Amino acid sequence: MICEITGYERKSSVRVKNQEEEWRVWHSSNIVNLCLDTWSETDQKGMLYHMYTREPVAFSSLFEAMNRMEELYDALAFPCASTIPRSFLVDRRSRAGGTEAASEAPEFRRKEMKEMEQFDQVIHHKGTQATFLIRVMYRQHSSWQGEVTWVEQRKKEYFRSALELLRLLDSALRAEEKKDAE
Repeated sequence: MICEITGYERKSSVRVKNQEEEWRVWHSSNIVNLCLDTWSETDQKGMLYHMYTREPVAFSSLFEAMNRMEELYDALAFPCASTIPRSFLVDRRSRAGGTEAASEAPEFRRKEMKEMEQFDQVIHHKGTQATFLIRVMYRQHSSWQGEVTWVEQRKKEYFRSALELLRLLDSALRAEEKKDAE
């Protein structure tokens, strides 16, 4: 299911013109609206919105935002992670023959999560500095692959890793900063 967004108004029919004018946001249960209120090289603050909380999830760095998103994807079990994350906190001596003990095995079942906010409401929130709609489609090779839409500029880019996503966000924000300075 796809919705075409013009500004923030939902259209019931999909209208495709030429490449420059086409702008769509896919309806997805794991879409996250990242609203940045302040951004600098040392300070990034804002809110995350998704369909499973009524209240926004505050973050004080992009690293924290990405951790909150990872927690959401783990709880949804969607997209399913293809690898098990390692940790310094897991005692390797408790592993029997290189496999994890049953008590430490990660849980891959989807948790029961109710939609608390409609998709249309999630994408309406805006950040003071910038707004990005992030749709992670895959979690392979211990990273994320998906698409990010810069709402204010109506630009969509695909990313092949979480690092590339961060670089896209950084380049967009630097472009805005440069434009504001001029």
